[in-house]
Amino acid sequence: MLSHLAAPRLATIQSFFKTTTDKDTLGCYAWNQAIGAGMLPILGDLEVSFRNALHRALSQHYGGIDSYNWMMQQSNPAHAINPAAPALLPAMHKLPSKSVQDVSGIVVKIKGKKPAGYVVTPDDVVAALPFGFWEVLIAGLGHASHPPGIQAIILAAAFPQAPDTLTVPYGDNAFKTRMTKLLKMIRDTRNRIGHHDSLWGMPEFDLHGIVGFIPRRPRHTVVSLRLFADRIRWFAGWIDPGISRYIQNSDHWWSLQALLHRRALAAYRQLGGRAGSYRAVLDAAEYPRYEKSSLRTHSCKFRRPLLALFY
Repeated sequence: MLSHLAAPRLATIQSFFKTTTDKDTLGCYAWNQAIGAGMLPILGDLEVSFRNALHRALSQHYGGIDSYNWMMQQSNPAHAINPAAPALLPAMHKLPSKSVQDVSGIVVKIKGKKPAGYVVTPDDVVAALPFGFWEVLIAGLGHASHPPGIQAIILAAAFPQAPDTLTVPYGDNAFKTRMTKLLKMIRDTRNRIGHHDSLWGMPEFDLHGIVGFIPRRPRHTVVSLRLFADRIRWFAGWIDPGISRYIQNSDHWWSLQALLHRRALAAYRQLGGRAGSYRAVLDAAEYPRYEKSSLRTHSCKFRRPLLALFY
């Protein structure tokens, strides 16, 4: 495998982790992969909740229901009477030209996969829009093309649990700037994972999205990535604290925390990342504590603790 990695990437792994053998290098490479895979479900929980919160807020604002067509162009009734009139009217919520192209391209793609006459729904479009679309949408809420006050209305509805709103209200430009900076840092990490890039040098950022410390040693990386995961959990709580609790109580979260430990990296390096590395990490990790009743199966046929069934 090492012979198929680009020389600059291979050199970066060897330099950062101070590897001494090919097995050691492969272990570090595989640990980075495992971290990326472990973060995806948590990022997915945030992204799905985030886009649905904004969609719901905009739908309620324009249509009074939870899912409404605020983003797609609509047929112009006047066109049937006067062919010179535009066939389509702009979307209710004014979008930048790139965002309009994103929406129209998704509509065409969905129609191409569906039977003739299929009517594309707002939910179809929302599910297919890229993460960056929502980042641009938030950044543009204060634009003069929108009615006054719409930024405060939409952001307050979508993120009712956002912190510091007494000192920095939803309609304040500083609130919007804070959100877009946090989103940029999250998107950058998401893109690193998507492009199979390195996570060990990912910079830390504070609660306002300001870039800070950049890891210089593997031990720094473990701490920084734990901090990043906690930022995801915290940011999801802006929508609903229940989302944050769900993430933190999930198996994805627990297994990611097990990977984000110096002994996990050591296990991957020792085993060269081969099959069984992940299992070794989980076996060495401390299980979450549950009430005794929750560790029993509901069937009288099985008497072993629930956790024992998985190993």
